[in-house]
Amino acid sequence: MPSNLNALLRYKTIDECLSNSFLECTIEVLISKCNEVLSEQQSNETNVSERTIRNDIRILRSDALGFNAPIIVKNGVYSYEVSGFSIFSRPVKEMELLIDIQTLLVEEFDNIQNPNLSHLIIALAELTKEKVPRKCAPPGYGIFAKKISNPNAKITYSRALNDYIYKEYHFKKFPKKKFLFFNVQQKPVLPEWHFIFDAICKNVPKKEV
Repeated sequence: MPSNLNALLRYKTIDECLSNSFLECTIEVLISKCNEVLSEQQSNETNVSERTIRNDIRILRSDALGFNAPIIVKNGVYSYEVSGFSIFSRPVKEMELLIDIQTLLVEEFDNIQNPNLSHLIIALAELTKEKVPRKCAPPGYGIFAKKISNPNAKITYSRALNDYIYKEYHFKKFPKKKFLFFNVQQKPVLPEWHFIFDAICKNVPKKEV
């Protein structure tokens, strides 16, 4: 699992750098960008070591978190070998990892100033069946409200997340496909990493979610 919140923020930052074709991603540039993001998130100066960044690259390349990022290095410059690749679109690898991520986010809940986080934690809890503290729930959670379908409504984080969960999880969880004399239960598709990355950065302007 990710060792801590800082590790997730570094993975997100490194991915954004490697996805930027106009940026020469030397190890020094990656260190600088990660320091910049972490310092902003923690409101104090942060110094990430070269060893840490190289280890992050190793994890991104590996199957440890399911990223399998095609990272190459040429003349000291890192990039993705496959154009358009991003770990954002990779699904979380397995349920145990999802539980670990949920546990980490609950532990860091008070340290993350992001209105998306509570929506993510509740969605993860629905998938993992792991209980979470009441404080992690969005305002008004559990209160029945009539939903009015509006195809022109703005696609918010919570709406996109709920659409994903209900379409990819509930649809696959309950229906069973019959194949001859067997009932085949489909495994639920776990969330993509972008839902997690979009909920861990603080200082996100508050808006309707």
